[in-house]
Amino acid sequence: MNQNITTSVATVATVIALISFAALAPGPFQTLLDAIKVNVIGNFGFIFTYPAFAASIVFTVLMFTPLGRLRFGQGDPEFSTLAWLGMLFATGMGIGLVTWGVLEPRYHVDAGHSTDQALLYAFNHWGLLAWAGYLAIGVIFAHAMYNLNIDKPAETLLGGGFLSKLNLVSLVVSTVIGLSLTFSYATDPLKQSLEQFFGIDASPTLIILVLSLFAIASSASGLQRGIKWLSNYNTLFALFLMVSVFVLTSPLDILGTFTRLLPEYLVKYPAMATDIGLGDPEHKAWLADWLYAFEAAWYGWFVFTGVFIARISKGRTLRQLVLGVMLVPSLFSCLWFTTFGLGGLETGSEDVFALMATLDSHGVLSAVLALNILLFFVTSADSAGLVCEMLTVRRSRAFWIVAMAALAVVINWLEGDIFKVILTLISVAAVPVAFGIFALVAAFLVRIRGRHDDLSDRQGQDS
Repeated sequence: MNQNITTSVATVATVIALISFAALAPGPFQTLLDAIKVNVIGNFGFIFTYPAFAASIVFTVLMFTPLGRLRFGQGDPEFSTLAWLGMLFATGMGIGLVTWGVLEPRYHVDAGHSTDQALLYAFNHWGLLAWAGYLAIGVIFAHAMYNLNIDKPAETLLGGGFLSKLNLVSLVVSTVIGLSLTFSYATDPLKQSLEQFFGIDASPTLIILVLSLFAIASSASGLQRGIKWLSNYNTLFALFLMVSVFVLTSPLDILGTFTRLLPEYLVKYPAMATDIGLGDPEHKAWLADWLYAFEAAWYGWFVFTGVFIARISKGRTLRQLVLGVMLVPSLFSCLWFTTFGLGGLETGSEDVFALMATLDSHGVLSAVLALNILLFFVTSADSAGLVCEMLTVRRSRAFWIVAMAALAVVINWLEGDIFKVILTLISVAAVPVAFGIFALVAAFLVRIRGRHDDLSDRQGQDS
């Protein structure tokens, strides 16, 4: 990749300014975030959900057309299907599923919704709408890199000028912000584990610093070893935890609920995905806090995850990406939330660690959970560092991991619900990112149309 010092310096300056603002003025920082979230995302959140919904429909249709055989690059895939799926799952949202699997259904039930409705909300937040964005960016970058031979699509597609560099800065900044949430997801449960198993009361700052060292060590081992191996173990541990919850709670109830709600989710998906709370201010406020906030957060992750998907998908077809990146992960996410959501509600557990402790008094499940979260974090941070490196300059992966850790440390100093603070920050940062993504999609379609016209002209001349 070509060096891009100017863009990297601008990105670093933006991250430093963000960290400084959060550290020196936490009150105004949080107030500003809340104001933007209420006034911008609350009123215009559909700019996030509508395009993702459209992408999910378009790619599902394309999968059944001859275009589904389109191959990205030449030769066989670099990774086996199982290893590829493991990396997709671990990087896409593994640690988020672990954290929210118990939390979100309980939030909705505690707010007065039925169990079925709570699970349908979770399906909508973590299913097709989320994975469709990953798929769209993955397809664009894979086709650009491997079929159009574009070295740096994020810049080249937009012309490489000032606006493209500005867009690139927003994409990298959103990746750094998004992974700061992953740091925070990992910190609290690991702190609990250290206290439970070793009697160590470690500060969140110390845990974040140690986690960043793990991620840097993984990055030094290379993609074929670090991310690949850890992702495979991650997937096995996650499956072990889900099967354990399934068996130790109410397997028949979980299976029956899943088979009953999945068709209902698919039928209601268009209405839920395009809901804007028309004529209902209270529901509109709820959308801003949940559907819009989650979808905006996905936009913050779309680029880093989509670029990573493109990096590991050389040699695969469009049909394989639609199945492996959107449809199968969405199905698994729904099963995950049904299992952990019902398990948490049945046992009265407030979070996933409480659920593990309730189901297994010996602490085996809690230990596996802690290890799973640690490995999920390492693969997410490592892959995010890799993507930032791909978008900026060579050999900068460790620096970007440290930047993510620094932002996470500062945000952990803020009072209140840390998850909500960072989710709000990601949602706000996703506003410019969304327009940057739309511009990339438009530029990609223009490039494809131009290439098609050139081929048609050449064929006409040859004939």
